[in-house]
Amino acid sequence: MAFLSTDPDREELYFRHIDYIGYRRTDGLWDIEGHFRDRRTVDCPCIDRGGMIQAGETFHEMLLTMTIDDDMVIRGLTVKIEKHPYKQCPAAEAVFKNVEGLQIAAGFSKELRRRVPAKLACTHLFSLLIGAAGAAFQTVAQVRMMKYCRGVRPDPLDTCLAWDSSGEMVKREWPDFYQPKEASSEEEK
Repeated sequence: MAFLSTDPDREELYFRHIDYIGYRRTDGLWDIEGHFRDRRTVDCPCIDRGGMIQAGETFHEMLLTMTIDDDMVIRGLTVKIEKHPYKQCPAAEAVFKNVEGLQIAAGFSKELRRRVPAKLACTHLFSLLIGAAGAAFQTVAQVRMMKYCRGVRPDPLDTCLAWDSSGEMVKREWPDFYQPKEASSEEEK
């Protein structure tokens, strides 16, 4: 894996890897699977794991399957904490069922935090779920926008530089939704 630093005099101390895969199901729903794992390069004392987590051994490992519909509503969520440093960690799995019925849309993270209180949850599962929401959007949008929905207002319009309704890509790919920039009074001076 290539990163940006070219400094040869550094020592790896920590590694985290997160993967997402999006699937279209035969019943018309979508599954997003997430996998989170990390490790350290030094031994870590850990009473709940037999006294020590050895260097290079997986410290955390978590899995997620989120099922959504075409409207980005979470219809099912299964989380599993496979590896963890503390015996209490797996108890956090149950509270994430409270996310079912939540729509992935503006305000998603805020509503997620309201439905799943931090003291009952797991910070790593929060991260995994928020990333899965992004992966869900990319999975569904790829099919809905590029295959089925030409002529329908694209969901990501005005959400980033590339999707600026007054930008080059929108003008080229979605001309019906292109809106030229209006000259502001500052620009006229």
